[in-house]
Amino acid sequence: CFPVYVGGSVNEKGFGSSVNQRICDSLRCTSCDFKVTIFPDYEWHSKTDYLFLRNNAPDFRKLKSNLKKVNGKVNAYNCQCSWRSFNDLTELKDSKLKWVCGKHS
Repeated sequence: CFPVYVGGSVNEKGFGSSVNQRICDSLRCTSCDFKVTIFPDYEWHSKTDYLFLRNNAPDFRKLKSNLKKVNGKVNAYNCQCSWRSFNDLTELKDSKLKWVCGKHS
């Protein structure tokens, strides 16, 4: 994908480009080398922290204690070292997130 997009649960997933703006569903973190997990209609609680993710990612049953169910258009994203919630289609430009497209089949 280029550019790489993230977004909410109403956005189409798949291989994205500047013409076909889709959220990348094959994200990988270059910092922790984990696949980025997407949880539709959930957002992260403010109490979520790095150690919580290190100990619990990518197991949804364990992560669920820090996820809040939201009826709407939000997606909760995480790898083992970073987490973020997105509502709208957004080009991934945040320098703190080391997420890249891990290639599509």
